[in-house]
Amino acid sequence: MKATCTIRSFFFLLLSVAFCQAGEFFTDFEEAKVLAQKEKKALLVKFTGSDWCRPCQLLDQEVFSQKKFKDAIQKDCVIVILDFPQKKVLPQQEQEKNSKIRDDYEVKGYPTVLLMNAQGQVFKRTGYQPGGVKPYLEMLQTSLRAQDYL
Repeated sequence: MKATCTIRSFFFLLLSVAFCQAGEFFTDFEEAKVLAQKEKKALLVKFTGSDWCRPCQLLDQEVFSQKKFKDAIQKDCVIVILDFPQKKVLPQQEQEKNSKIRDDYEVKGYPTVLLMNAQGQVFKRTGYQPGGVKPYLEMLQTSLRAQDYL
């Protein structure tokens, strides 16, 4: 019993660390998948170049940083941000994990936003779209409805 509680506590601590690394978003894809499966949510995975990619920065400013977006999308999705900065140095292990996931999902440009089920199967691929939170949420929610997440 005591060992089970200790393991659970450690697991939730790890999830909390991954969750806090990017504010309200995960930076560890595998841990996000575990949570998505547990909570029966979709995954929203954003591949970004935070310090060099202008469309990535616009997507952050206009959509991902907005409280209205975060509040709405986190009801149905676990959000993962995989960054590929040029100036900021990420830990080597994080760089390697991000690169493998980028290659596995054949991401060729930034920003790329993938909606996928908790097992990692993609059902929507998009990127930056001007217009702000409302049209972006509508586009994502249409895809989520089609997959029975809403």
